[in-house]
Amino acid sequence: MDPLSLVVLAGVGIISGFLAGFLGIGGGVVVIPALVYVVGIDLRLATGISMVLAMFTAFSGFLAHHRSGTVDVGLGVVLGSAGVVGALIGSFGSAQVAEGTLLVVYFFLVGGAMILLLFAPREEAEATTVSPFLAFPIGLVVGVLAGLLGVGGGFILTPLMITLLRVPTRIAVGTSLLTIVPTTVAGTIGKVATGQFDLAIGSVVVICGILGAQVGARASTRVSPRVIQVTLFALLATILARTAVDLFSRGP
Repeated sequence: MDPLSLVVLAGVGIISGFLAGFLGIGGGVVVIPALVYVVGIDLRLATGISMVLAMFTAFSGFLAHHRSGTVDVGLGVVLGSAGVVGALIGSFGSAQVAEGTLLVVYFFLVGGAMILLLFAPREEAEATTVSPFLAFPIGLVVGVLAGLLGVGGGFILTPLMITLLRVPTRIAVGTSLLTIVPTTVAGTIGKVATGQFDLAIGSVVVICGILGAQVGARASTRVSPRVIQVTLFALLATILARTAVDLFSRGP
């Protein structure tokens, strides 16, 4: 492994981990393009490394948020349980859906997450009071979409918790990380078992990602909720633009 690739891998891990801890997302949107286009790793291995990284950064970020008291464990368990069920449904269903259709769904999903953030409440509650009967179907739908599209789902779950469930932003971030953990554990087992993981490359990315997640989680508790929302919105806008390019490049 040449020095430049080592620096890029470390940077990818730190940035992805920071975003995970700061925004409550998996970070695959940063990891996969960087590994494929900059380092030159095969896409199959890149998705495997991204999944393993998401598992460790989600858990690392969750621990940091839990220490800060910014996790609703009960809500996270309900959303996570529903998400696992939904992810299984979506994963099997994705085999029957054309790749172009999945890309269109992804485009509108990201756009929907951005719209939700525009309607985020200006004044936040001090604590969460969400009924499990409301949280479970939301977690199920997010899980189905995550399974269909092969993503962690944090980028849509965080805006949903902030806007629809009226969960305070910092708690939404920490709780989102908790819900990502079981999904990524299952995904990691599948990726490693099928040889879609490179230990040497993955170790560098994961170790740096764990450190980045700790920094991101701490930063998340020190900035205003609005900064978190605006940062997430900007990231979603970047994803939306990239997805639009992919859609137009396919042609009619």
